[in-house]
Amino acid sequence: MAGCLALAALSLLGPGTPTYDPWAWIIWGREITEWNLVTTYGPSWKPLPVFFTTLFALFGEDAAPALWLMVARAGGLLAIAMSWRLASRLAGWPAGLVAGLSLVLADDFVGNFARGNSEGILVAVSLWAVDRHLDGRRRSAFALGFSAALLRPEVWPFFGLYGLWLLVRDPGGRLLVIIAFLATPVLWFVPEYIGSGEFLRAAERALHSSPSQPANSEYPFLAVFARASGLLAPPVLLGAVIAVVLAFQAGKRQTQAAVVIALAGVATAVLVVVAAMAQAGFAGNLRYVALSAALVCVLAGVGWSWAASFAAERYGRRAALAGAAVALVASVPFLLVYGGSLQNWLSATARQAGVVRDLDRAIARSGGAAAAERCGGVYTGPYDVQLMAWKLHRHGREVGLDPRVPGTIYARLRHSAEGDADPGFRRVAVTDHWMVSRACGS
Repeated sequence: MAGCLALAALSLLGPGTPTYDPWAWIIWGREITEWNLVTTYGPSWKPLPVFFTTLFALFGEDAAPALWLMVARAGGLLAIAMSWRLASRLAGWPAGLVAGLSLVLADDFVGNFARGNSEGILVAVSLWAVDRHLDGRRRSAFALGFSAALLRPEVWPFFGLYGLWLLVRDPGGRLLVIIAFLATPVLWFVPEYIGSGEFLRAAERALHSSPSQPANSEYPFLAVFARASGLLAPPVLLGAVIAVVLAFQAGKRQTQAAVVIALAGVATAVLVVVAAMAQAGFAGNLRYVALSAALVCVLAGVGWSWAASFAAERYGRRAALAGAAVALVASVPFLLVYGGSLQNWLSATARQAGVVRDLDRAIARSGGAAAAERCGGVYTGPYDVQLMAWKLHRHGREVGLDPRVPGTIYARLRHSAEGDADPGFRRVAVTDHWMVSRACGS
């Protein structure tokens, strides 16, 4: 199954390249294999991705980014499959169809995991944990929750509560819970201390968010909710509301209703945690509410399926089919809008892959990494620091933003293949997307 998902990830999503955070994880994996981990510059540390990228570093510098991208994309596709499975389990295959399609069209969900971010994996293991819990495989569910806890700190409260519940309910699983509880802080904080000398460097880094993030708005808590409301189309949100309303009504199996209410509670709680962290100064990036969005997609599938069953029971099958047709027609404009957004993200991902390939040409034409090494510092734009560090085999902290002589500047060309070098620097190479300037003064 994993192999099929990996192949599908490559074939369906097209060419791509990691974005900023994944490049840092890939660099850290390489540095671990070289016994030279430095995390003082870059995004927050994440244990699970770096576990994979450390293994992938053993396959060489050409393979490592592609292997991580394959894992991230396979995780995203698994998330879609698990949303389908969970909704189908609760309300039949039509519910699964709605849930899976809703998650595919969720704003930037596919775009994120297509670029190597870990939210697809987070959603996949979380929904899988719910599925295993419903199967009565509580230890497997906890192990999957442990994986989620190694991806996002917002998951820790739920992982911790489930572990405490398992300690009471399953004496045979107590050793597993204790080991996971001990390993979680060790895996989050000890490597960060080794790499930066600070246990809480990642938390401090997360407090420095970009001006566009909710944390820098006038009311960060409310900003997270306001922005999250646009992640899913209105019919998806309405379907989730219908599911919760019907779950509180008589006539539904108690187990199904309880699961729906629990999923709605977790989706809301995750959103509240992200909003509270934004209020405390953390970014509040909308990627962090991907799990909430996925749970809402599952609820939407259940809600619309239950609504159709309710209409059929009360008004007859023909009326239910007519209502479903009306709902589908009303959803078409939203399908077009969110489908267009998905296509734009995939196109942008493919273009970015072309930019990264062109960087290899720019480096080669300007004398390679060795020429940059001989000339002192390396400088680039703020979003390309990790990319340049990987390509030139440097630590992230060894790529600067403010050019100084001696050094080399790798600058993106935004509008054309022409441009002027920074004052004091001489242009040494120009490609379709990059200009390389150098000043190797004495």
